[in-house]
Amino acid sequence: MELAARKRSVVIIVNYVLMVLLWGSFPVAAKIGVEHAPPLLISGLRFSIAFLIMAPIAYWQNKKGLIPKGKLWISRQQHLRVLVISLLMVGIPGCVFFAATPFAPVSVLTIMWSTTPIFTALFAMHDSGEARGWKLLISLAIGLVGVLTVLLGRLPFTPGPNGGSLLAGGSLAILSELAVLASASIYGLGIRTARRHSPDIPVMAFTTWQIFYCALFLLAMSLLFERGEAFQPTWTTLGAILYLAIFCSCITFFLTFWLIRRIGAIRTAYGDYMIPGVTLFLSYLLVGESLTIAKVIGLGLVIMSVVVVQIS
Repeated sequence: MELAARKRSVVIIVNYVLMVLLWGSFPVAAKIGVEHAPPLLISGLRFSIAFLIMAPIAYWQNKKGLIPKGKLWISRQQHLRVLVISLLMVGIPGCVFFAATPFAPVSVLTIMWSTTPIFTALFAMHDSGEARGWKLLISLAIGLVGVLTVLLGRLPFTPGPNGGSLLAGGSLAILSELAVLASASIYGLGIRTARRHSPDIPVMAFTTWQIFYCALFLLAMSLLFERGEAFQPTWTTLGAILYLAIFCSCITFFLTFWLIRRIGAIRTAYGDYMIPGVTLFLSYLLVGESLTIAKVIGLGLVIMSVVVVQIS
């Protein structure tokens, strides 16, 4: 029993790290993808391709009995739940993030997104099996200080130049960053809703239908708001779309829902505190964004916050 428990723990840790790494690469791939194509269209195509990949796999698993018989074809009520969760967790936040990508550094947008554990904790702190008490409060405080350190360019409440704030990047950049911050609260509600209202749907079936509804929503938003915009994709653009579809849709969403059911919504959401670190380094290496000491210190603080909440 002890050996089996250790194996389960190792599998959870490996999947958790993989989820963080893939989600961390998502903003950089999105930034590269939207250079020559409308952002909402890119996002919609990403989910469309992901659905075309996931649907045959889910159907094959259903035929082979890997998904309980009949569970791929969920009920109308379950479809409604998946639709709501899809809009809260992916559709609306994804729409906002992709729309904001051309106007602000993805490293900053990802840091704003890293506040999702705070909102998730506020929504889910009374649920059974979730982190709570002093560990939760201390970890949230440490994580928030880390985020503020990155945003301000220095530790909070310490002297420094006012111009060091990353929010001083123009009104459009500020609006984009605050919009992503607001969408983080919607995601927090969505991840808690997924925890409470999707246990009766197999992870593969849930992921497949979620991707389907996200594709419909984002393509509709593109038709509504991006009509007439130029679409001149390069090979780099197409590569980014495929990467987003396979690694940042199919694999990451499956891992996210798999982890939610095994370690809870709050602990899964704490991966969002580590994701900015991955994005910071990748954005520095691949798209030339800045990498400062304040960002590194802030990253260390948010990782510390994850350690605190995971201590049993």
